[in-house]
Amino acid sequence: FINDIKNDSLYVYEEDNNIKGFICIDCNQAAEYENLNWSLNEKCMVAHRIAVNTKFRNGGIATKLMSFCEELASKEGIRYIKTDTYSLNTKMNSLFKKLGYKFIGEVKFLSKEKAFYCYEKILK
Repeated sequence: FINDIKNDSLYVYEEDNNIKGFICIDCNQAAEYENLNWSLNEKCMVAHRIAVNTKFRNGGIATKLMSFCEELASKEGIRYIKTDTYSLNTKMNSLFKKLGYKFIGEVKFLSKEKAFYCYEKILK
């Protein structure tokens, strides 16, 4: 998180003096992404470390964070977003599908036992 702050890539959703969630958005792709069959081979935004405070879950915060990611990409002339989430995180996997993200495949990160599911979205 310290590097996210230093790189100006950590965005916080705050409302009523409460930090309700956060997201890291940059153009840095994990090396593990290289072996997947992505639809486009161009500059993209990558959404990382999306989290919502447990007190404020089921209030649409994650949807707002992802919408912000899409708006930021559009403002910067980027039309392609990539993201991933732990395979056991059923809520995030459902959210990505609901928001029109396409499942691309899975990757393994050394620190986790199960796979991460990777998604993409081409913005209109």
